[in-house]
Amino acid sequence: MEELELSLGMKSLMASTPMIDPVSSSGENIADNGGLRASWFAYKKHVEDNDKKDFYLPGLQNYNQDQLFFISFAKLWCMQYTPFALQYSVTNDRHPPGHFRVLGALQNSKEFSEAFRCPVGSPLNPERKCLLW
Repeated sequence: MEELELSLGMKSLMASTPMIDPVSSSGENIADNGGLRASWFAYKKHVEDNDKKDFYLPGLQNYNQDQLFFISFAKLWCMQYTPFALQYSVTNDRHPPGHFRVLGALQNSKEFSEAFRCPVGSPLNPERKCLLW
């Protein structure tokens, strides 16, 4: 299990929040990794099947389609916790707080690292990734 935690990227991420137990949330972390990967491939197939050209959104012209995909993914989990809500979440929910879900899944995404050109060994592109699907 320790190898799985390490490769899922959650051990280092959760070290800064000791109250989160990476073992109890490992199933959800695996699902987040798999869900991101499956949605990435569905998105790429849609782009290919529909001959979509790169488009830009007002105010986000510095980001290409692939980068916008990952920004949209991260936006799903964008939330601010009060200290009470954070404590309640980590003690009563098997899902880690949103920012841990995002960072853990993105750390394991080769496609994210390529889209944002993250150097190997950087926080969002560790040398070891966990790909289960």
